Amino acid sequence: MFMTITSFQFLIFVSAGLVVYYLLPKSWQWVVLLGMSLIFYCAAARNHTIIYLVISALTAYVCTMWIDRIRKNGNGPAWAVTALTVAALAVNIILWFIFKGYEFWAFAVRDTDMELVAALGMGYYTLQILGYILDCAWEVVEPQKNPLKLFLFVCFFPQLTTGPISQYSQLETLYQKHKFQYLNVAHGAQRVLWGFFKKLVLAERVGIIVSGITADLSLYNGFYSWIAILLYPVQMYADFSGCMDIVIGVAEMFDIRLAENFRNPFFSRSSQEFWQRWHITLGAWAKGYVLYPLLKSKWMVKFSKSMRKKFGKTVGKFIATAAGMFVLWMVMGVWHGALRYIVGVSLWYWIILMLGELLSPVFQKAADKLGFRTESFSWHLFQSARTYLIYAVGAAFFSVGLRKGVVLLKQAAETAVGRVFNPWIFFDGSILNFGVTWGDIHLIAIAVLLLVIVGILSEKYGYARNWMDRQCLVFRWFTWIVLFLLVLIYGKYGPGYNAADFIYQGF
Repeated sequence: MFMTITSFQFLIFVSAGLVVYYLLPKSWQWVVLLGMSLIFYCAAARNHTIIYLVISALTAYVCTMWIDRIRKNGNGPAWAVTALTVAALAVNIILWFIFKGYEFWAFAVRDTDMELVAALGMGYYTLQILGYILDCAWEVVEPQKNPLKLFLFVCFFPQLTTGPISQYSQLETLYQKHKFQYLNVAHGAQRVLWGFFKKLVLAERVGIIVSGITADLSLYNGFYSWIAILLYPVQMYADFSGCMDIVIGVAEMFDIRLAENFRNPFFSRSSQEFWQRWHITLGAWAKGYVLYPLLKSKWMVKFSKSMRKKFGKTVGKFIATAAGMFVLWMVMGVWHGALRYIVGVSLWYWIILMLGELLSPVFQKAADKLGFRTESFSWHLFQSARTYLIYAVGAAFFSVGLRKGVVLLKQAAETAVGRVFNPWIFFDGSILNFGVTWGDIHLIAIAVLLLVIVGILSEKYGYARNWMDRQCLVFRWFTWIVLFLLVLIYGKYGPGYNAADFIYQGF
């Protein structure tokens, strides 16, 4: 059996687990979660890859317990703690590099038939373990003395597929006693349904169009290029955030709160704000365990002082910050596991953010002189559209790779300057060549509109469901029944559908 979080088997699995979870004595609840996590892993991944999880968890356990013993007994030198920490980090990083960073070193291997299979969610649980080891070494948290409980933190089944990336302090509730509450189950189920809608109704339909265009760029150019570039962020967001809704919703049913990973990123008015709203837990992890320690390091402090002395306080501070941000973005690019992500995710957005930092005062002065009403809706809309376009350009590499990404952007630029001009494709039905109907296109427009409405409600009320809870019973039930029917009737299934194809599951 191959189980995915959008499969019917998964829904049955979660339902049965909830019954057992709340019927057994509360002291056994964490054991139920551990058992469910092991069952899910065996049903969703290649069984032998669980050994990588075991090695990672065991390394973290032995290292942190050893460090704890040294500190409590005072029978070891200070350098021993550092050595143990570095060794444990190295084991996990090397494991990740061998199996997930395959593209960085595969060119050196002549045996092209070699196949290395990483553990499910290896990129996500590796960052969690690295964070846990560092938190223990920095005495932020107490080491977990029960190896099975630590293993549960590593492989908690809802987030194993695509995150979010949790800190140990955020998931200590895994081991607490939880009382059944109707609202937890109801709200969790509603969020799961919303995630299914995003993934199956919207992301899958948009993906058909994007894949159709990028499959043959020599044939589909001109405004086709712009369609692919501008639609892919919609596909990625609906796919990834839909997955997050399912994961967070399932965890909420078990009274476990996972960190939010998205906060209406396309409402952002700048690229800096965008990355505070998109893949939030990855950014938080990179800042907490890479950027801040780097900026506080002795050699970085020395470098910063040198730059300030040489170029002045403002410029010197900018150079030091830019250097730290460069390392941060390179780490995030490498984590994605391929050169195209370093270019499309890291280098592009680092350049944009640094330019934004430099030019922001200039833009502000220009806006003031020209009399722009910078707090008006139209100005906010312009800023959000600009931020969306900037993200879409970088995402082109994420979508089709480095070489094809360059071709795609080149074709879009040629269309923008009028060298290729084919606007009739919007009216003559050419877009239907990819296997969608006008009904599908209308449904995409409706789904995007729903996303915008829910986003606006979330901005105002924290969660859209907070607004929904204030409405009358008939309206609430009518809304959820309609959403359920939309997923049931218009969800993309069938021969060409693979529920395992979450864009971010590969990391």
